[in-house]
Amino acid sequence: MPQQDQPDNISKARMLLATRRFLKLDEWLLSHMRSWQNQGESHSDYGLLMHPSTLFGGTESQTLNPLEILSDWAQQCPQSYHAHVLLGMVWHENAWMIRQAPNEEDIEDHQWLGAQLCCDYAVLAFLKAIELHPRPTHAFRHMMNLSGGFGEPYWLKSLFAGEIPKPLHEKFSIQGSEVWQAGIAHIHALGFEPATHWPQSLPAALQQTRKADEEALNYWLRMAMSVRHADVGTMESYLLFHSAFWGGSDEQQMLIIDSPLCAEFSDDERNQFRANALCDALSGEIADRESPRAAQLQQHLADLLAQPLEPATRIRLLDLAGICMAYWQDDDQAGLAVYQDLFAVSPQAMPGHFAALFISRAVLANGHQEGLPILTQLLTRALSQATDPVLVSFAAAALQYGLYGLPARRELSSGLMEHAWSLMQQSGDEQPVKDLVTLAHDMAINDDLDAAHFLMTEMARHGSAIHCYELYFFYRNGWHQDVPEQYHNDSNAMDCVLSAARSGLVPAMFTCANALREGLGAEPDYEQAMHWYQRAADAGHLSAAYFRASCALDNGTEAEKRLATDQWLPEILHNATHPDRAEAAYTLGMAWLTGTGTKKNRYTAGKFIEFALELNPESEAARQVHQDLNGSLRARMNLWQDKRKAEVEDPIAQFRQIHENFPENSLEPVPQSDNS
Repeated sequence: MPQQDQPDNISKARMLLATRRFLKLDEWLLSHMRSWQNQGESHSDYGLLMHPSTLFGGTESQTLNPLEILSDWAQQCPQSYHAHVLLGMVWHENAWMIRQAPNEEDIEDHQWLGAQLCCDYAVLAFLKAIELHPRPTHAFRHMMNLSGGFGEPYWLKSLFAGEIPKPLHEKFSIQGSEVWQAGIAHIHALGFEPATHWPQSLPAALQQTRKADEEALNYWLRMAMSVRHADVGTMESYLLFHSAFWGGSDEQQMLIIDSPLCAEFSDDERNQFRANALCDALSGEIADRESPRAAQLQQHLADLLAQPLEPATRIRLLDLAGICMAYWQDDDQAGLAVYQDLFAVSPQAMPGHFAALFISRAVLANGHQEGLPILTQLLTRALSQATDPVLVSFAAAALQYGLYGLPARRELSSGLMEHAWSLMQQSGDEQPVKDLVTLAHDMAINDDLDAAHFLMTEMARHGSAIHCYELYFFYRNGWHQDVPEQYHNDSNAMDCVLSAARSGLVPAMFTCANALREGLGAEPDYEQAMHWYQRAADAGHLSAAYFRASCALDNGTEAEKRLATDQWLPEILHNATHPDRAEAAYTLGMAWLTGTGTKKNRYTAGKFIEFALELNPESEAARQVHQDLNGSLRARMNLWQDKRKAEVEDPIAQFRQIHENFPENSLEPVPQSDNS
């Protein structure tokens, strides 16, 4: 449990930093460090204070530039151990920010370079900190973290090898390098020039301390443990670099935990390490059912849950284990039993996002009504804590109709929906809105259509385009469940899809255009239909381009019909991956056959119909037209006569070449000869 004065200590540290009373802050941190370093206090605030996110996370320091103020601190107090450690940590954080990318493969060379330039400054700061204190635990620990994530800079490796490191411009060819220019732009954006010259020797505390061929990660761990035995934070970081994310595994972590390396840690601390490793395994790819791996994980879980654990750790384990147990035992009830155990940990215990959706799916959609008390606890606790917008909305719908073990309290529903929507707006995350669509479907499967309708209409009323779109299908009885006749309403459906389209939901734009073309709930509106087809096409909806052309051929002016035959449909045929290519060929063939938007020519029409059959041999409509064009002597005579009138002998050649280069079910072009 955190100490009662912890918030006061954090506020004091932030205030001293913001007011630049660096000497006072240094003295105060040193006083906290002594007891922490000797491990005399089990609940010291020092570990928490020694992190940039703590010191720069309050309102007092929101306007501060961490690099600027820590550089000032280090300059004004050159002998300050804490200034240099924190400065190194901030440089390390900036390195991570520079190299961020959705996928490892997406990281550009200039990002790696920019990150490495930050790491150079970080290592320089940590080396200085090591000179300034006889027991620099945090400096050693964060050198380990940096080495694990980025590797050691070349110049530090040279120092450990007993060599004088070359300056950066002598080591690398940077003159005129585009990568160099792009890389230093990252550090220029932080207001600094890259470091180019290095120390000529290691700090005395590091000289002659590294074993031959000792990996950096193991070396810095050993150094950290040598000055603070059984340091939990250091070992947690070390184990993290042996997790699956870093190419290791939970088995590898377990071997380390059971090795002499962790012998000085208490049983509780080792169990915490094991829990972290097991959580790593349970949150990754789920082991195959009935595999030895699945059996091993279940045994590890049972053994660990039999040990005394911190409530938060037990909740985290059970949260991840529930869905896995349901899969491994092929039984939703096994997962529900795990979540029952989770609720028993404490009155405030709550499962996470995926577990909550599993509970609702198991009880409502999969029909495990014996799990209803678990769903009731989930919703009751969601109301008492009211921080999860999905569960708050779910509970509001339940209160509206007295479902899932909650009483009917309609007077509360509206306010809860307002609160849930406010939470969604604050987070800026679209996932909760999508999850509520899933919940509405689960309710419907459980025959709670009124509650599902209430949930969707409340979300739509607050501005959810996705729920407006769902309601379009609901009112048209085109939902996944049969909708009672009392809800069928074309006018409401039209209002909903139009609202969703105006909100920018691209599929709704396309559906809205189709509804306007059909005249849903009113007279057909060609102009508005074409407007929404165009909006959808501009937003990347491929089918909208085809439907826009077909709508113009059905109802447009002569100019629009010519545009459809001369430009819109040919553009689709030129796109080898377009999903409506066969339909476009058929429609263009029918336009030539009837003289809609172009000259009437049965020969040209036949060519497009043949092409439609090449693209989709299952098209009965195209097959029937082809039969009509070729099924009699007179029909063939007409084709021969129209062939002489055709401006192009093979109007399909330009499109067929594309088709041949991109065969069906292939995303790669067919290799061609050099002369093709």
